[in-house]
Amino acid sequence: MANTTFSGPVISINGFLGPNAVSTSTAASTLTAADSGKTIFLNSANEFTTVLPLPAPGLRFTFIVKAAPVGASYYVITNGYAGIIKGQQYNAAGAAGDTGTNDDSIQFVAGSSVVGDRVELISDGTNWYAYAFCTLAASITFFID
Repeated sequence: MANTTFSGPVISINGFLGPNAVSTSTAASTLTAADSGKTIFLNSANEFTTVLPLPAPGLRFTFIVKAAPVGASYYVITNGYAGIIKGQQYNAAGAAGDTGTNDDSIQFVAGSSVVGDRVELISDGTNWYAYAFCTLAASITFFID
C-alpha cells in the first residue's frame, strides 16, 4: 500500500481508526476514554459485564454480538450505575422496541439476542445516547439496575 501525504490540516469528524479500533471481549472489563471509537465484539461462553467510562463529549463505542448469549446475558453499564443512558431499540421484526430514558444498563438478553445484534453509544459529555439494532424485539433492553 502506498503512503499518502497531506498538506495542511487533516480533520476527521468521526475520529481516525487505527489498528486497535476493533477488539474482541471475552471477559468483564472497564473501558476508558482511550478506548473511544472501538467496535467491541462480545464473544464468550460465559457472558459478562462491560463498564463504560464517565461520559465525555465525543466518546463513542459500538458493541456487536459475536457469540449469542445463552446461559447469561451480556451487560453494558454506566460507571457507578448512573442513570444516563437514553436511546431506543430497533428490531427487524418491526415490533415496538424498548427505549432508554434515564437508564444505567443495557442487556443483550440470553436466549434472545443473536449474532449481529448491536448497540452504538455516543456521549455528549453528560449522557450516553444508545441506538440498538437487533433481530427480535426483546433481545436488547435498557433498564435501571
